[in-house]
Amino acid sequence: MPIEGPNLKAKDRDRHSEYVICEDFVFKPTSVDAFSHEAINEGTGVTTVNLKSYTQEISDPQRKLFNFLVSRFHPDPPDEAP
Repeated sequence: MPIEGPNLKAKDRDRHSEYVICEDFVFKPTSVDAFSHEAINEGTGVTTVNLKSYTQEISDPQRKLFNFLVSRFHPDPPDEAP
C-alpha cells in the first residue's frame, strides 16, 4: 500500500510570517511593549512604538500604523475620542 501525504491546497502552502509591514516599518507585533500617537500639525503626525529593545518614531499622518496597533492590541473601542 503506498504512503500518501496530506493533500494541501494552494492557500495552505502560502508562507506565514510573524512580521508586519506598515508605513514602511517592519516589526513583530509580539515585540511591541507600548505605542502612542502624537498629532504635530494639521496633516502630520508621529506614532511612537516601544519595542522590547528600542523605541522607534514613525511618520504616520493618517494614523494607519496607530489604528492597526489599536485594533491588534485593544479590539474593543477606546473610551477616549481620537
